[in-house]
Amino acid sequence: LTVKAAATSADSRYTCSITSNEWLETNKQTNVILNVFAVEFVDRSVSTKIYQSLTCTISGLSQNTPVTWIGPDNSEISESDTSNYVIDQGTYVFGSKASTLTIKQLVLESLPTASRTLR
Repeated sequence: LTVKAAATSADSRYTCSITSNEWLETNKQTNVILNVFAVEFVDRSVSTKIYQSLTCTISGLSQNTPVTWIGPDNSEISESDTSNYVIDQGTYVFGSKASTLTIKQLVLESLPTASRTLR
């Protein structure tokens, strides 16, 4: 099941009904929860001469969810890459959390001017 973003604006429950001839199951139902949350993006220009921090604030969560930071090369930034980054997953409180990515000076200085963006 694929649900397009425009098709839902609130948490929903779907029922998956399975029939298996191999396991002699008929109409075995499983509930699947679709959780909807909001992410706010704020662009900004920063100096490359000092560490910079970006914070991703997510609200509307029904459970604690890890935040994955993606670098300018479209690959996941590893939490173990402490020579270039510091990732703070933040604390889940009442359906919200704020994760912070600190980018160290060496990384900032190595980015080409046209591609100094993180998602």
